[in-house]
Amino acid sequence: MKKLETYKKSGNFINALEQKDIDEIKPKLLEITNDWYLEWKKQGSIDEGTCCGGKGFEVWVVRPRGRKPETMNIVNCSWVQGNISAYKSHKVALSKLNQILKPYNVEAKYNDGWMD
Repeated sequence: MKKLETYKKSGNFINALEQKDIDEIKPKLLEITNDWYLEWKKQGSIDEGTCCGGKGFEVWVVRPRGRKPETMNIVNCSWVQGNISAYKSHKVALSKLNQILKPYNVEAKYNDGWMD
């Protein structure tokens, strides 16, 4: 089991990744990105929904020289602008990512981004 980094944020304790953790799983993050893209292609490559930027899978992270955790996308959805299409195709990839993150006791969530 990995040594967990626990941080206090707004009175709650949060398990967060550090840069060394992200570097360790970087090849797997590329696979997850590809899995999400292939699922979107399998569903017809449709660009449906509001044009949004910043869609992806976010986790709690403490950045280098950082002192507090913040959310950050570790997988980005850059191939489609529509938030509905991204949402419809994300579930399999997110599930795989959360299996990779289990030893870190961190869970990724879908981030719908912002309207562009």
